[in-house]
Amino acid sequence: MKAFVLAAGLGTRLRPLSLERPKPAWPLFDVPLAAHVLHALVAAGADDVVVNLHHLPGVMRGVLAPWVPAGVRVRWSLEEQILGTGGALGPWRRHLTSGPFFLANADTYQELDLADLAGYHRRHGALATLLLRPLAPGVDGPIEVDDTGRIVRFLARRAPGTRPGRTCEFCGVHLLEPEVLESLPDGPCCINADVHAALVARGAPLCGYLAPEGGFWSDLGTPQRYLGAHAELLALNRVPTLAPGRVVSGAEHDLGEGITVLGPSYLGPGARVEAGAVIGQSAVLGRGAVAEERSRVARSVLWEGARAAAGETVSGQVRSASGKTVGPD
Repeated sequence: MKAFVLAAGLGTRLRPLSLERPKPAWPLFDVPLAAHVLHALVAAGADDVVVNLHHLPGVMRGVLAPWVPAGVRVRWSLEEQILGTGGALGPWRRHLTSGPFFLANADTYQELDLADLAGYHRRHGALATLLLRPLAPGVDGPIEVDDTGRIVRFLARRAPGTRPGRTCEFCGVHLLEPEVLESLPDGPCCINADVHAALVARGAPLCGYLAPEGGFWSDLGTPQRYLGAHAELLALNRVPTLAPGRVVSGAEHDLGEGITVLGPSYLGPGARVEAGAVIGQSAVLGRGAVAEERSRVARSVLWEGARAAAGETVSGQVRSASGKTVGPD
């Protein structure tokens, strides 16, 4: 199976850190967001993956390349002009005609089994299947799905002769039949607004795979969501299996005398907490990061090699090794 990973965005809401590292290269527990997505696609059977690039393409490629699983071919699609989530597929039409293929955002994190989505897609004979999360009753959303799984409304477009269904939001993964490519307009376009909405309005069989209850998903598109995803996963004791570090808690840790851990926190390989430092709740110290003596780190993520200076309080921040931050609260 083939897949296309969308990694070309500018990450404007995450500046200034997105000026040194594109959002899909941001680490979630020491693992690039795009690598989490790539491994989920490979687990579902993808072994030939296109990744589009635009913003800081050399950084994006360098960060993701070491995480490519053995036996998986990755092709890089450099866009001089951003083509959008649909237009990105245009130069690869011929490559993607051999069968159904995944199209996935590189800057989201989800724990779901995409092989189940693929099975659902086949059973329903769908032209496209989208990973969706149901919204609470009474909450309006951009997508409606009927009792059979058919998408009956997409944005402002409704399938002919249908009634309102359950409202949902999109979770960043599509499984598409090659026929969808025939509906792509030339040039930059959005796969949702310019393709899926029109297909639904024509009555084409688009389906929604509803994420099972209890599954985790976040688009990590703002500093608050990025920090919140780390905090929630730590609280749930569901740090991703790819993460190379360890979780320490206030009840049980071996960091040395004079060090206080107030709640579940993550320490990457080589991370160091010095005497008198206090970490937690939800402190994340990436590979080689340091909380210097008497510092306090809470609800923050220190990237690889970043430091909290002696006596400093770091709260509600994301910090890189260069010292750039987003935050504080």
